[in-house]
Amino acid sequence: MDITAYQERMSYLSEVECSHRLKALTTDDIDQALHNTYWPDGSKTTVFDLIAPGESVCIVVSDHTRKTAVDLILDPVISGLKAKGCRASDISILIASGIHRHPTDAELVRILGKKMFDLFKGRITCHNPDEQNGLFEAGTTKRGHRVRLNRMLKESNHVILTGTALYHYHAGFGGGRKSIVPGLASRETIAYNHSLTLDPSADCVHPSVQIGRLDGNPVADEMMEGAMFCPPDIIINTVLSTSGELVGVFSGDMRLAHREACKLAEMTCRADLAQKADLVVASASPATNWIQSHKALFNSSRAINSDGIIVLEAPCPEGIGDERFKHWVSIKDIPMLYRELRKAPEVLGQTALSTRLRGQKTLLVTSLTQAERNILGIETAPDINAALDIAINRLTLRLGRKPTCYTMSKAPYIVPF
Repeated sequence: MDITAYQERMSYLSEVECSHRLKALTTDDIDQALHNTYWPDGSKTTVFDLIAPGESVCIVVSDHTRKTAVDLILDPVISGLKAKGCRASDISILIASGIHRHPTDAELVRILGKKMFDLFKGRITCHNPDEQNGLFEAGTTKRGHRVRLNRMLKESNHVILTGTALYHYHAGFGGGRKSIVPGLASRETIAYNHSLTLDPSADCVHPSVQIGRLDGNPVADEMMEGAMFCPPDIIINTVLSTSGELVGVFSGDMRLAHREACKLAEMTCRADLAQKADLVVASASPATNWIQSHKALFNSSRAINSDGIIVLEAPCPEGIGDERFKHWVSIKDIPMLYRELRKAPEVLGQTALSTRLRGQKTLLVTSLTQAERNILGIETAPDINAALDIAINRLTLRLGRKPTCYTMSKAPYIVPF
């Protein structure tokens, strides 16, 4: 994102950053973290203590839509298990892809690392939320919803759940239980979980559904309840810096280790602002499609005044990202969108709703086709400088003064409060 030409004109331009800068973990740090576990009883049981030779192991891994640095974790975990006499042939990888498209082989290499991809080739399964034979009835939650999960969770002797703890706009935080629900759940279970984002009666998001909130958040509560029907033996959750470096590893109980990871994620990705600004200039990079770029829109919207403008650079080389999202975002009437989501809840519908609400105050710089731009319904500009000219002129006329401004070059990862 090049806004050099505006630096002199806008001397008050400031980058939204988190206050903590943490160093990347070394190999020794990772090994130490795998042995420093979190259990309710205070024990220090590690992944290496839980698994005996000859037992089958399912390692759950996130898909290509998020970075987890699991490639840095798998090697020491597998090496440690092999040192105990466990065979790699007894271990399989299950990709928690939810309703996302399955990753390509090239993407699997990036996720797992070339060494692990080659080691597990032929034993890598991508979750299918619609494959009925691959699902089982796990239980019914207190809200009366029947949860169905991937059969490999109950058919393996042991399950190791990996993931990364990071802010999530309706689950509170990613990681932990989220790798099971929605990661390994049926389409119906995923849809029901996301339906809890909406207020049951008013046309708005449920007041307890907030980024960074776990307790009392109905979406997060339902995720945990569903995941606890078939809990993993152990989780290994990572925390990444805003630059993608591995800065934390937390292992142990699904609840406790995840909570500890979330504490570090807050330190790493939270930006506390003294006040909001009239203009936020944000980049969605490295997101490859609009659905992933939406995270940058959501985060940057938290830093602007109610009548402010977001200038968002989101190239989207892979387009909008999903045909079902196109269906939802094509509904331009927002009250109708709420009504349709109540009848047929879908996660992509939630993202479409957020896009509609926040897109009204956004100028988008993108390489999306004109047809895709029309579907998205967000005003566009040919380049970042043209967008800034438009936004600054509008705000200056509206406010009668120069607009205050923040830049967010890492908007998908930094959450303003």
